[in-house]
Amino acid sequence: MTEPIRHGPPPALTTRDKFELRQLREAGVKIKEAAAYKGVSIATAMRALAELRQKLGPEKLPNERRARSYLTHRNITNSSESA
Repeated sequence: MTEPIRHGPPPALTTRDKFELRQLREAGVKIKEAAAYKGVSIATAMRALAELRQKLGPEKLPNERRARSYLTHRNITNSSESA
């Protein structure tokens, strides 16, 4: 059997690269610096991190913070509802 023909450019990041980006973030490295280290744009790095967030949950940053936790745990209260 032959592999299917892939159209378009090759992916900018391999699965290993995406996981390394996540590890850099968990170590406290800024996204801009991590993207520059991997040689990709900030948007590409953000997409890779978002993909892993769906699979593994938010990154655990230093000082017990979580990356983007407000996207998954948010309590919205309107002033009209509380009155």
